[in-house]
Amino acid sequence: MGAGTHKQVDSAITVNVARPIKICLLGAGNVASHLARALAGVADIVQIYSHSLYNAAKLADMIGKPGIATDSLEQITRDADYYIVSVKDDCIADVARQTPDSGIWAHTSGSIPMSVFEGHKTRYGVFYPLQTFSKEVELDISRVPFFIEGNNETVAKLLTELALKISNVVEPADSNRRKALHVAAVFACNFVNYMWIQADDLLKREGLDISFMRPLLEETLNKISNVSPANAQTGPARRGDTHIIESHLSQLDGEQHDIYRLLSDLIMKYYHNE
Repeated sequence: MGAGTHKQVDSAITVNVARPIKICLLGAGNVASHLARALAGVADIVQIYSHSLYNAAKLADMIGKPGIATDSLEQITRDADYYIVSVKDDCIADVARQTPDSGIWAHTSGSIPMSVFEGHKTRYGVFYPLQTFSKEVELDISRVPFFIEGNNETVAKLLTELALKISNVVEPADSNRRKALHVAAVFACNFVNYMWIQADDLLKREGLDISFMRPLLEETLNKISNVSPANAQTGPARRGDTHIIESHLSQLDGEQHDIYRLLSDLIMKYYHNE
């Protein structure tokens, strides 16, 4: 199949092979911004919705499609093949209720079940990219894993085919599997980033910053390509070096003292049954 085309799969879902896939993107935030750039290379984005018309128009201009922005759910086109919903989790249900039942609908959330569309859409699923997105930070979306779910096999197949046009890693995932992925991502990314905030704060007190940690962080990540995180763990708590732990604690106060103590105790318990 050529880029931007589908074969006819069944009588319920027909995508004309003579034209590009048409996509309506609902959202203009961090995830939507990266998806818009990626999908614009393989499909025709015919509309971008946001509750902020300014943000929708800005994203439309970014992909070279001025004039396709809207801030009205009542104006959502009925002429798209896919409707990718990338709004705040607590807004997905409202979007599902207030929009037409045409094409295939899929949200990009890790935590919201596919059933949010049930009773409102005929063909629906999930199009979840496992990544941390910031508008201003470029990334190679072909390396981002996408996890797909569909309310029937045909929908799942078509969403998978769409994901494969922009990513090299596409896997099926039901709601339970996706929730586990999302929780794991919070531990691996969001919580770790908060630790970086603490490290950056400590360094700035000495006229330094987090950039000095970059080689260390890169090597830490590289290690888990070859060994498990459990085998990659190092540091005073891993060694059971209570003297160093107490020395470090004496330099800290407040929240940083509490975080260091808690994490050191948990690491000691994990490796030394203490």
